[in-house]
Amino acid sequence: MQNALRTLRTLLPTNTSLTRDIIDQNVNIVLGIPQFSHIDREMLIKEVETLYNIRAEGWITLEGKDSRRPWLNARREAIDWSFWKRYESYLEDFNGFAPNTLRRLDLLTDDIVDQLFDPSVADVKIDKRGLVVGQVQSGKTANYTGLICKAVDAGFKLVIVLAGVHNNLRAQTQLRLDEGFLGFDTQSERDYYKATHEFGVSQIRKGLVVHSITSSHDLGDFTPKAFATSGITNFDTREPILLVVKKNPSVLKSLLTWLRSKGQTDAEGNRYIASKSLLLIDDEADHASINTNKDPDKGTRINGQIRDVLRLFYKSAYVGYTATPFANIFVPIAADQLFPRDFIINLPAPTNYIGPEQVFGFDVLGDDDTLDDTLPIVHRVDDAGSFMPEKEREAPLPDAIPESLKRAIRCFLLVCAIRRLRGQGSKHNSMLIHVTRFNVRQEQITELVDSVFAYYKRGLDQNDPIVLTLMRQTFEQDSPGYLSFRTTTQRILNSPLQTLDPAMQVHSWTDVLPHLYPAAARIKVKEINGRSGDILDYYEEKEGLSVIAIGGDKLSRGLTLEGLSVSYFLRPSKMYDTLMQMGRWFGYRPGFVDLCRLFTSRELNEWFCHITKASEDLRSEFDRMASMRSTPDEYALGVQTHDGVLQVTAANKMRRAVEMRLSFAGRLVETYLFQTQPELINSNLDATRRFVAGLGPESRMKVANYIWEGVPAVSVVAFLNEYRVAKTLYRANAQTIAKFIGAQLGHNELVSWTVALMARKNPDHNRTTDYSIGGRLVKVGNLLRTADNKNTGDGIYYLKKSHIISPDHEFIDLTPEQYAEAMRLTALKREADKKKGEPDYPNGEIVRTNDKIRSKQTALLLLYTLDPEGAKLPVDSPAIIGYAISFPTSDHDSAISYAVHEQLVDYINLQDASDDEPDDNED
Repeated sequence: MQNALRTLRTLLPTNTSLTRDIIDQNVNIVLGIPQFSHIDREMLIKEVETLYNIRAEGWITLEGKDSRRPWLNARREAIDWSFWKRYESYLEDFNGFAPNTLRRLDLLTDDIVDQLFDPSVADVKIDKRGLVVGQVQSGKTANYTGLICKAVDAGFKLVIVLAGVHNNLRAQTQLRLDEGFLGFDTQSERDYYKATHEFGVSQIRKGLVVHSITSSHDLGDFTPKAFATSGITNFDTREPILLVVKKNPSVLKSLLTWLRSKGQTDAEGNRYIASKSLLLIDDEADHASINTNKDPDKGTRINGQIRDVLRLFYKSAYVGYTATPFANIFVPIAADQLFPRDFIINLPAPTNYIGPEQVFGFDVLGDDDTLDDTLPIVHRVDDAGSFMPEKEREAPLPDAIPESLKRAIRCFLLVCAIRRLRGQGSKHNSMLIHVTRFNVRQEQITELVDSVFAYYKRGLDQNDPIVLTLMRQTFEQDSPGYLSFRTTTQRILNSPLQTLDPAMQVHSWTDVLPHLYPAAARIKVKEINGRSGDILDYYEEKEGLSVIAIGGDKLSRGLTLEGLSVSYFLRPSKMYDTLMQMGRWFGYRPGFVDLCRLFTSRELNEWFCHITKASEDLRSEFDRMASMRSTPDEYALGVQTHDGVLQVTAANKMRRAVEMRLSFAGRLVETYLFQTQPELINSNLDATRRFVAGLGPESRMKVANYIWEGVPAVSVVAFLNEYRVAKTLYRANAQTIAKFIGAQLGHNELVSWTVALMARKNPDHNRTTDYSIGGRLVKVGNLLRTADNKNTGDGIYYLKKSHIISPDHEFIDLTPEQYAEAMRLTALKREADKKKGEPDYPNGEIVRTNDKIRSKQTALLLLYTLDPEGAKLPVDSPAIIGYAISFPTSDHDSAISYAVHEQLVDYINLQDASDDEPDDNED
């Protein structure tokens, strides 16, 4: 199938849209070739349609102020893109990358290279610091391999890749770069000139010379002798040099010593290297690279060594890659630190990526519940208490494995068999068992798993009726807390997620049975840790490695388990980043999405749901700030915390974090600060017009103001999620308010809203804004709000006295009786406070905190259409939209908790509006 698909892709046009007729014509040609004549026609069509329908949204970037100096377009035609074009062809021809995925990678790596600097410019001292945020197991290695190829084409002559803290991850990363960049196997051939056989990209093109000082052998890291044995005769060669090293103090110390020996000495006696531009890629940049020292002026060893390497070069670029940037946002913000001051790029996953949203969703389900947008592949483990005790160090070693793990092993056997049935017999298959970090317990568990697996394998070989019955029940029989393979596939096919994989189909037991023993015969059980000699050598297994891998930390970060389908995961961790990185089951599962299984506890399932929410918040806040042209050092982002259980990241990585709790109960929230970029103004105006049009006819008018009553909370939340608030007005952030409303709805509060569209009486004809209200076009008079001259300017419109609301607006929804009661209570309060005179209007706090005046179920949203004159914009500019919300008090105050970088707290405006001194606005 894959060879047929590759052949078909060479026939399909690249300069026109792909229609079904064009696909049909070329499928006929391919199926006319004898070796492809047996392939199912519809399946081949599904494969190519799925491939060409893969989409990914564009990436979003936060850029440092004045740090970007575009240079790439000016030099593009002069650059020979040999390495990149070779890699691009390799991804298309051998890795089956979709056309849209390749195009996106091309544009993205162009953008990153342009964020760096022109390496051909001499006599310039420059350093760049950036971060690329992807998803766990989403293809970050392919991304930075493409970046390396383009950087080398552009003139970077030294590339250092920091790859994890374990030998196996470093070796795996080197192997990927051997395939995608070098074009020769460094484990057996260290010198390009002596490489004899085609490998990776050299199958596309030979003759591109690049040297590697390190190798893909498990012990091929940098050593003092590595350069001498690499075949490179001169460090100052014009040919590019690659090093892939792990983040280890002794390795980095040797690397620093070697690099210093290649440098020159300046007038102050400092060593430096000016002959090469350095590109340093930091894979898993949130791990080991972070400065966790209590004193920010003193780095930890690894952090300090990375910075020392960068200091050695006149021209250097540092690009970190991570899927869990929770720790990176708390890095000290200083010129010499690894904080990504120049750019942060947020990469959305393509449509065929299986991430935490598809696996866990945002809410914990009941045992028998399902969601259309969540894969039904998670199975609860509730029988592993004695197998995995709380105090592992003191507990005796287990003497048996729980029934849930036996079922997981049977599931893996079935996956391997069904993949053979689907024509994927030569693909890798992996099962992950991650339940402990202690090697001695991993060793014992490996023996127990091996024994159970051997029993199943022997039973399949001998047609043992007990084993066959167990296998058949696992395949087609549902039970409490478990969905069979047949049911799982059928549910996915009946859901919107069926588009994830064209190979999904419901099989019969008679079709699966013949493949069970051949699949079992190829499975190996391996213990993967520092004491075991076992390795996951996928590359050596040309016909596919099938493995049950038992381990802990070495399997928990960065390492890719090829063809991972079944995971048995009970390892507790209370840190967001550690848990997400342990999620090796995220990624791409072409041809076996419906076969994947995750066995875990209800508690871990709940934690992952919360982390999924927090990660989504992180990305949403990132996107919001990027839309307002924020800089990385203004990334005053709150990472939602989990009350009492989860930590955002390790405590020593959060020394610069402070916790803040934001609540809106009983408060008046106003937008009084606006950014005046046209795209932002227009976006908010469009969102408001859509919201108002959806409200239908007004319930009543009050003077010139339109009022709707009984508006459902979901409509208000939808509007707030569209509205974009000025980046420093954190206290009125629309998305944070929307989260608060959502939390309160669970307590039957804020369920019904009054919405008022405030308007100026008798406006000039050219000072109005058009709205559709109840199906008719209405011209609403713009309100004039005076700017605070001290704080207004440079794209900022700041309202005088920090108020958008006029004194009596907050009470527009009150009945005459409620208003009279509010005035009576206000007068009593003034008397108690010994203030003279009668009040002109009620006290806002009294209204919001008295359930008889404003009930806990109802809140007031005031919409303001502001005249551009107030912002000192041309009179024909579109109106600026602001809002105020009067929240009632609450019996269940669901404060939203956030961890925030201490150096960025000044960007978060937490000042409440004063009830006693509202602006005396004229409208």
